[in-house]
Amino acid sequence: MYEVLDPQKTTEFFLARQGWFSRSYELTDNIYGYGNITYQGFPGREAIVTTATGTWTLKLGRIFSRTVLIIDNDGRIISTATRAIFSRKTVLIMQSGFQGEFYRPSIWTREYIWESGEYGRIMHIYSNPFSLMDIIGIGQSTAAPELIPLLIFLGSYLIILRRRRKAAH
Repeated sequence: MYEVLDPQKTTEFFLARQGWFSRSYELTDNIYGYGNITYQGFPGREAIVTTATGTWTLKLGRIFSRTVLIIDNDGRIISTATRAIFSRKTVLIMQSGFQGEFYRPSIWTREYIWESGEYGRIMHIYSNPFSLMDIIGIGQSTAAPELIPLLIFLGSYLIILRRRRKAAH
């Protein structure tokens, strides 16, 4: 159904919304599909990510929590992403030992960055709220290729949560 994402072959991807009122986004390079994310429930606090290598559930913690839980097929929590109260950075800590930060370098830009102390800058996501498509650029990093789809979808999830919070105020 989906192709296995290889960041060595293709470094630019698109996360395309399936329609203005759809709750589903597909990761593509305009030739192949690499996975999708579908939001569930009324407030859209839970999302199901499906790729060629696995399926994950992204879920906010409690009602006022700033923690996103990443759950695998077996129902185990494989990582958490937490944002401190007055911080712009979300810190991802995986059980495999990977640690990364997701942030927007400036309040004037629409670009978000995934960065790791071990691997450097991994990718950037350019998100335009008036478009049906986000642009993802993968850097020349030595990060594990199976980690890249999870980072893309988690970044997208965090961007959409941020948009919804802003729209509510």
